[in-house]
Amino acid sequence: MKTLRTPKDLRNKDNQIRLKFRRFLIIVLSLLVVWIILGKGLILKNRISDQNAISLFEQRGVVLWIRDTLVNKHAVHFAGTGVDTLPTLVFIHGSPGSWSNYRACMWDSALLKKYRMVSIDRPGFGYSEFGDVLHLDDQALTILPIIKSLQNGKPISIFGHSMGAPVAVRIAAYAPALVDRLILAGAPLDVNQESPETWRKVMDKGALKLLLPGAFAPSNKELLYLKTDLVGLQREFSKITCRVNFYHGDKDSWVPIGNIAFGISLMTNARSVQSDTLKGAGHLIPWENQEEFLQYLRYSIN
Repeated sequence: MKTLRTPKDLRNKDNQIRLKFRRFLIIVLSLLVVWIILGKGLILKNRISDQNAISLFEQRGVVLWIRDTLVNKHAVHFAGTGVDTLPTLVFIHGSPGSWSNYRACMWDSALLKKYRMVSIDRPGFGYSEFGDVLHLDDQALTILPIIKSLQNGKPISIFGHSMGAPVAVRIAAYAPALVDRLILAGAPLDVNQESPETWRKVMDKGALKLLLPGAFAPSNKELLYLKTDLVGLQREFSKITCRVNFYHGDKDSWVPIGNIAFGISLMTNARSVQSDTLKGAGHLIPWENQEEFLQYLRYSIN
């Protein structure tokens, strides 16, 4: 025989359901708040404080200098190591990133014998007006004066990884006589080889931006810009007159290796072009294959 539920029983069950839902909602909202707070922190902003950076380099017996400057009304943060009478190697990071992504290079004893090294926080990242990203041309025009200020009568090489690669190309196109060599790693150059990534437009709207923590929000914005910026970049490749080195992992699933052939086909006036493939490597060569990457910079670039 079935037991009939009284109105009181039904009310109690309803209250229990509501209580469970409230608890669930509190947990979800709490996690969301923690997620947003973490996104405001240094780690998810992919940067370290100047004080910590200087300390890390001091522990390795390397003097690190850090500068802030204003270019075209944009604040730019950058750092450097090495003797200022040596040839210069400039690092331009990908997306997201910051100058400190290349600290292992900048304190490497073998590289310090060859180069003065400078690494730059691209606009919108690190401490260069974090969150306020620029289109490709504007990024290049913002970074270019800093590189010009580094001239010492010795060759200047620019290394660009991922999103940093098209920025490096644009800089070299703006000032062909300034740049002796481009080193392009995991370089997205061909818009037709870019993944559509339609989800980026969705995540760039309204409250959904809050779900992208730290540096991933400005990264999403500039990678949206990149879809159109690469079209205009195609007109600039013929202005490249320096030596060019392509470096790509043959297992890169983020940026197709076919970008190398595309870049070579358009760099018709480059002094020389060399391509090197790292077997078994993905897109994050400077970190996942750090020793091979350091060896490449030490001995493969002459």
